[in-house]
Amino acid sequence: MSNWTELNTRDREAGLPEATRRQVSPGVYRYSFVHQDIEVDDPAVDASGRFFVSPREYGFAIRGFDGGKTAWARDFANGSMLVVNTEGVSHVLSPKMPARIVFVTPQGMVVQDTGNARQAQASRVADLATVRLTISATFDMFGESHESARALLMQMVERAILVGVPAGESKAIVVGHSFEAGAVLGSDRRRTSDTDFSQLLDL
Repeated sequence: MSNWTELNTRDREAGLPEATRRQVSPGVYRYSFVHQDIEVDDPAVDASGRFFVSPREYGFAIRGFDGGKTAWARDFANGSMLVVNTEGVSHVLSPKMPARIVFVTPQGMVVQDTGNARQAQASRVADLATVRLTISATFDMFGESHESARALLMQMVERAILVGVPAGESKAIVVGHSFEAGAVLGSDRRRTSDTDFSQLLDL
């Protein structure tokens, strides 16, 4: 494991939220946090999971570490999440390559490194399947705007995907996903809205 000792030590702020530890496959866990009601486990992509963004958008800042390394970093009550390039040495990210997400406990122990997980996966040939699923849901909005129904349903599906398959049910894991389209159909008679969108899951 890499040593992520900060060059400039800082006192951890009080009242920080905790990052959530989620199981994504048997024995494999990812840390995530909530940003604007969306659970995020890769701060280098937007909420749709399709487009590159700077981790600055999620409250990360650049920090220096031993060995001349730099990383985007954000503190949580139970540790710090770091975002670095594929080689694990710099905060300079490439939109063409997946970022490496590291989670370090306050005691300095690395409990997540997606770069190591990718190296382990590289030894096997992935058996990929793409699932396209159309979902329609009817909401009683209780005075909220009909457009918010679309956002609510996308958030609900996003959370379910990030939680993953319950342990013991299957070894299959989601390795990528995106929302393909969304539409809201309002009903004046019942004051409800139907949200209909196609979701593309790249498995």
